[in-house]
Amino acid sequence: MCPVLFLARYYATVHPLKKRISVTTCIYVLGGIWLLSFALVGPAIAHTYHIEFQQQGFAICEEFWFDKETERLAYAYSTLIITYILPLSAVSLSYICISVKLKNRVVPGHPTQSQAEFDRLRKRKIFRLIVLVVTAFGICWLPIHVFNIIRDIDINLINKHYFLLIQLLCHWFAMSSSCCNPFLYAWLHDRFRSELKKMFTFKRKIIPTNNCVAVSVML
Repeated sequence: MCPVLFLARYYATVHPLKKRISVTTCIYVLGGIWLLSFALVGPAIAHTYHIEFQQQGFAICEEFWFDKETERLAYAYSTLIITYILPLSAVSLSYICISVKLKNRVVPGHPTQSQAEFDRLRKRKIFRLIVLVVTAFGICWLPIHVFNIIRDIDINLINKHYFLLIQLLCHWFAMSSSCCNPFLYAWLHDRFRSELKKMFTFKRKIIPTNNCVAVSVML
């Protein structure tokens, strides 16, 4: 899940009455995200070359920085910080604030013991969901960043026969973070499960009694 969505959820939970940002501001934010993405991928594109190994019968597209080792490492670690450490920190901080807000929330009036127990269980379930979502985000994106760090430090540490396979699996695992949240919600959220069950439950068609009588008379 994109960290921007986590921040939007933070504002909706912690500051529910605060004025929402305008459509124009949303457009600027999205434009800024796209510009930052292009800026981050620019150096990689500038140093990526297509090389054909005619005798071996294959070709590769890979980054080659040649004598610019310092620039290559600076770009690698900057990418790690901007695309993983900062988003994960923002997500974690946002959900910590959400957890604190929910923990300090008081049920209005004079709740009964059963209502207080229900609220306590509900808070615990929400906290578990928050922890799982943040953990899933961190775990899904961790392998590709570890792979990139190892590749930047010493590419020979990765078995060349399985290099592309490992890279593909790491990318696949990172992209899976976009689809794992609905499964977490379905697992822990009662309302989500009930609505999902209603959506996929087969509804039997009940024939009215008078129609059954009419059919029996015809027979």
